Amino acid sequence: MRDRLVLKFITGITFLLLFSALFAVEANKAFSIDIHQTCKSSPSQCLVEIGPQLVSVPFKSRVWFQYKLYQLDALFQLVKIKELKNELEKWIDKEDVPLRFKVSIYILYGKTIKSEGNETFGNKYLNKAIDTLYSVQEAVPDPMIIVQIANVLNDLKKYQQGYDMLISLEKRYLKRNNVMFKLELYENLGHFAYRLDKREEHILFRVMAMGWAKQQTNSQRTAISVYNLARAYQITKEYLYSFDYFKQAEKYAKKSEDYHILSMIMYRCSEIQNILGNNKKAREYFELIDIEVNEEISQQELNILANKIKNNK
Repeated sequence: MRDRLVLKFITGITFLLLFSALFAVEANKAFSIDIHQTCKSSPSQCLVEIGPQLVSVPFKSRVWFQYKLYQLDALFQLVKIKELKNELEKWIDKEDVPLRFKVSIYILYGKTIKSEGNETFGNKYLNKAIDTLYSVQEAVPDPMIIVQIANVLNDLKKYQQGYDMLISLEKRYLKRNNVMFKLELYENLGHFAYRLDKREEHILFRVMAMGWAKQQTNSQRTAISVYNLARAYQITKEYLYSFDYFKQAEKYAKKSEDYHILSMIMYRCSEIQNILGNNKKAREYFELIDIEVNEEISQQELNILANKIKNNK
């Protein structure tokens, strides 16, 4: 199973904050503060409200493109891969779009295609995104762009390069207290540490990311950060810590109404309880897994877990 929750970093609201900041000033003036705050706080509610906003402004205006990014990001955050891919394919080869919108499409499309197993085709668009991001960084230097570049390097499996880039960035901006910057910095560092088998650092960076996540208002983002820490402890077989953090993540997932995350949490809790020999609890959590809202868990994986629970009486 490719655990997309562990792999989620900057592709959240910070991704949008970065590119909204780079859009023209006149677009920002036209923003609806309400929809901005809604999409910042709740991807699920953002999807409910963004449709009317899109038709309320001129098609392909700068404000329209920003609202469209809100919609696309919400689909990605909620792992609605089929809907997201359908929307992205409408724009992937369009040339008459703002540069920042184009690079966003490259990144989301590259990640989506790779999640389906088409690595070569996905990498094509991720490399396009990196080239564009370097150009943007030269024109408008911003540490968040460096984090974005590192995030794409992760998808390209250039783990050491991305890790070194972010460790340098962490030292340079150690005293910077921007919540979203630090959240994305440590989420990405956490993933690189995981890929490079730096297990102590993996946990450390997940703890730091969770601390910053709890300082922002998006419950879904907090759920992911707490989930990532729980997974870090599960990987090191510290199951009691892991289970405790999964239960914390469950509260945030319910608050944000993200049933994809919630289903993943139930799956992990069932795994842990089975390992701990708590057969009854393992079955209870197993029954709460909703495969209909989670494309990551295959029927085969469910069957394997079910057999483990059955044979652990």
